[in-house]
Parts: sequence; structure tokens; C-alpha cells
Amino acid sequence: MPSSWTLQCFQNQKLFLQLLTMIVAVTGLFSVTENKAQIQLRGEVGQNVTFRCPFDKHRMINFFYLQRDEIFVNGFYKSKNKTVAIWENTRLDKKTNVIMYRLNISHDGDYQCLIQYSDSKNVDENHIHLSVTANYTKPTVTMSCDPRCCRVTCASQGGYPLTKMMWNVGTTGSQMWKIWNSSEETDPVTKLVSSYSTADFNCSYGVQKFLSCSVGDVTSDVFSVCVPPVSPKTGNPIVTITAICAMVVVSFMVVLVVLWRYRKGRQTGAAAGDVKLEEVIGLNDYGRKEAS
Repeated sequence: MPSSWTLQCFQNQKLFLQLLTMIVAVTGLFSVTENKAQIQLRGEVGQNVTFRCPFDKHRMINFFYLQRDEIFVNGFYKSKNKTVAIWENTRLDKKTNVIMYRLNISHDGDYQCLIQYSDSKNVDENHIHLSVTANYTKPTVTMSCDPRCCRVTCASQGGYPLTKMMWNVGTTGSQMWKIWNSSEETDPVTKLVSSYSTADFNCSYGVQKFLSCSVGDVTSDVFSVCVPPVSPKTGNPIVTITAICAMVVVSFMVVLVVLWRYRKGRQTGAAAGDVKLEEVIGLNDYGRKEAS
């Protein structure tokens, strides 16, 4: 009859084997999870992307699903006529490729490729992460200045993901400028982001050149602040006097020409009047002679 010590040892060994089996199973589970590499896919708002789900070309596929959070996107079931609605902006291309059109921010996220082969009941699963981006517009620069400082605002719209506006001020020290306000606004419908930032520049340090602002990879035009106002240029006094004299001479000559033509016109008119008077007198004398 086995002793109590022997039974205890046997029970301890059995418990140890059970624990070892659980550890091996858990370790195997985690190794499989870690070996499932996530496929990274990128697209831009308004453009198209293609999900390429890996599969074994030498095996016959029973069904293929592309889904997101257990929501069917597109796919096929070989032996059944499936009536599941597909996403209207997708199209099945070849065997396990799905083209997605007209991307928007809501399409950003994790997707799963599910494939079952005809010779197996297991389902192979691959994960794809789609990152949807949108390019920000070139930042516009507006400024208002007084003798003491210049306030500059940089603004850019229509980007994703959220990105802060950055200032490119070179060697401009912190005592020469400071950021007054920065903000990002998300459109509630499109989820696109507008990025703003306003900074003050101290004009007591003089002109500050070659400044710009950027959001992501997009940079504004280079600008300067605290530029003194340009005073109107005064002309050369010699040139000015010469021009005035020339205008006086020309005006005087025009007056002389007008007076000369006026006097000439009066003389011509007087001569014509004399001729007409002599003709009238001659006609009167001729009439008297006829009457007598």
C-alpha cells in the first residue's frame, strides 16, 4: 500500500505537469499573436487604396472577408450566395484584393483579412492598419505692426492628423519674440483640422528677417517684421527746377501762338469787310445812273 508521502509526491508531480502544460499553451498563444505582423497601409483623403490580403496561391479559397471591427466591408463565399451589403466605395479586385475609393478620415483604422481554405476548417487572419492623411494648405501670413511690436498670425487648413503650427525664427532670441496663442480646430463633418498660431515680435531690436512658419512638411513664404515705413522720395531740386522752367516756356509759347492766330483772324476779317463795303457803294452808284 503506497504511503501518504508517495501519494503526496505523485499529486505534486501531477499538479506540476498541469501547470507546465498551461504555461506551454499560454506561451504558444502569445508567440502566435506576436508573430502576426500588422500590415501598414497609407492613403490620402479623396484618393484610393488597395487592401492586399496575403493568401496561399496553391490552395483553393472557401471564403474571404475584409472586415473592420466585425463589420463586413467586402469579400466572397464560394459555396453560398451571400447577400451581406458591402461598402459602396469598395470593389473586389482579383482574389483577395479590395480597392477602396474616395477615402475620408472615417476610413482610418484597423481592418482584418479572414480567409478559409477548402481543405481546412481553420480561418487565417491578417491585420491591416489604414492610416488616412490629408495635406495642410500652405500657411498664410498676416501681420499688424506699430512702432513697438508686430503681431503675426499663421493659418493653415484642411490637414490630418492634427499637427501644430511651428515657427522658424532662426537665431531670434526668446526676448525678441513670443507665441501669443496657438490652436487647432477640427471640422465636425470632415474631421479635417485647421491649425493657427499667433506670435508677437519686439521691434525694439530692429528688423527681423528670414522668418517663416510651417505645419507638417508645408512651409509659408519667408517674411520680415519690424520693417520701418518707407518715406516718400524727394526729387533732385535741379531736375525739378528744370522741369518747371520747361513747362513755363512751353506755356508761354502756346499763349503767343494763340494771340498771333487771334490777331491774324481779326485782320483778315477787317479786310473782307472793306471789300464788301466798296461793292455796296458801287452798286448804289450804278442804280442811280440807271434811274436818271
